[in-house]
Amino acid sequence: MAGLYTLDRGAHNYWLEKGDGNIKGSRDGIINLLHYDDAAGACIAALKTGEEAKGKTFLISDGHPTTRGGICESALKSKRYGGLSMPSFGEEDQAEKGKIYDGSWTEELLNWKPRYESFDMFMENSQ
Repeated sequence: MAGLYTLDRGAHNYWLEKGDGNIKGSRDGIINLLHYDDAAGACIAALKTGEEAKGKTFLISDGHPTTRGGICESALKSKRYGGLSMPSFGEEDQAEKGKIYDGSWTEELLNWKPRYESFDMFMENSQ
């Protein structure tokens, strides 16, 4: 499963509230995310699928990858984090920026879609 989150749990919370204000890694490093409720929903869908899911590995995310900077920008849109400031990021590097998950096969096999379309939309609608 991708990087799990709720309003109060996840990288955004650590980086904006508990961290030292310095995020390791580049601002444009790609992160795939998934709400905890959607993770549970995908597990239930896999169990309901039965034999067809047996022995298979599923890649689960909301299908809208973002960056470390994007995670912080999205979280700052919510009332919960609105008064905080953007942390600083580590050195920009030329290394691989991350992977973009394609969960379309999983969604089709499990007949499942995430309830929360993206981290950004979740944060915009969180109060």
